Amino acid sequence: MRTISWSVCSVLCLVTAMASGCKEEPSALAKDAAKPAHSQASAIKVIHPEKRDVRREIERPGYNVQPFERTPLYAKIAGYVSKWNFDIGDTVRKDEVLAELYIPEMTVELKQKEAAVRQAGSEIKQAEAALLRVKAELDRSKSQYERMERVGQSGVLDKEQVDETRLGYEAARAAVVKAEADIDVARARLQVAEADRDHMQTLLQYTHIKAPFDGIVIRRTINTGDFVQPPTAGKGDSLYVVDRIKPIRVFVDVAELDAAWISEGDTVLLRAQALGGQLFQGTVTRTSHSMDRQNRNLRTEIDLPNADGKLVPGMYMTATIIVEHKNAWTLPLAAIFTEGDQSFCYRMEDGKPVRTLIQVGLRGKDAVEILGIGAEPGQAVTGQESIAADSAAVRP
Repeated sequence: MRTISWSVCSVLCLVTAMASGCKEEPSALAKDAAKPAHSQASAIKVIHPEKRDVRREIERPGYNVQPFERTPLYAKIAGYVSKWNFDIGDTVRKDEVLAELYIPEMTVELKQKEAAVRQAGSEIKQAEAALLRVKAELDRSKSQYERMERVGQSGVLDKEQVDETRLGYEAARAAVVKAEADIDVARARLQVAEADRDHMQTLLQYTHIKAPFDGIVIRRTINTGDFVQPPTAGKGDSLYVVDRIKPIRVFVDVAELDAAWISEGDTVLLRAQALGGQLFQGTVTRTSHSMDRQNRNLRTEIDLPNADGKLVPGMYMTATIIVEHKNAWTLPLAAIFTEGDQSFCYRMEDGKPVRTLIQVGLRGKDAVEILGIGAEPGQAVTGQESIAADSAAVRP
């Protein structure tokens, strides 16, 4: 039956052709069949690389909003809490006294040290007075010895009397040397006494627990009369915890494939869900310059001024990092294919599409940065290359 059907159909076609005459125009199908093979390639739209800005938006959750600084404050010395001045939520200024400790025995010891300083100062005055006295005695002995020596030369006095005055003169000189040494000793004692006093005064400064910077108290663990002491082996509760939230810091982890494009100064848009999606704009302040070994992410930090204090530590935010390369050679996405770690396009040579390896850079929404065209690494882009605009139409 199939053979008969095709025969009948052929006869009908032959009769139709005869009835139409020999000069009838061929059908559209016949025209397409008669076209040369290269006519399809000539219908492909050809473009050239062009320079334009490439923009890529990297969206990541900013799940780790942190204070710019967080400092727990501990007791440096043991004592009793006599007064605390700030509670959680209070705003503090740098060096404001958060709490005061009372150490009675240290106060008494400071008075003793101050008295020792005064005593050492008095000893210096006494030594200086003694030096003046022995110097006067030295002058008198010297004058007497010189006079007796002149008289002895005339033969009026015997040698023993002259030697006796000489010995008195030498003793006076030795007394001056000793008096000068006594002054040095007294001054050294004064320095030791002053150092002891300063040490005690320094320790007493630790009785005032001060704010390390402008911030907000987020924790208080002490009450009036509590006995506090320094933590041992790094263990123990802090007396206060103070956060610096102006500016505030947002941590964003960027995946490995996008990390290579992140640079300091890139624009970042941040949205806070707790504030009804309010938008905050900042820039990439710093990165760790090292990939995390476990999750293969790059730690990126954005500092926001937070002048009004709306952003608080622990708040959830989403981040959009905008990476933009200005005036770069580009091709449209439709002209680029990727297989494995290689990218290629179809370059038109003598009217025929030829698969060509390319080196790509930043990928935007509708264009890709082209760093080089050709199999040879580093082959520059000139903009004169003829590229098939839709590679899918020519891909074998």
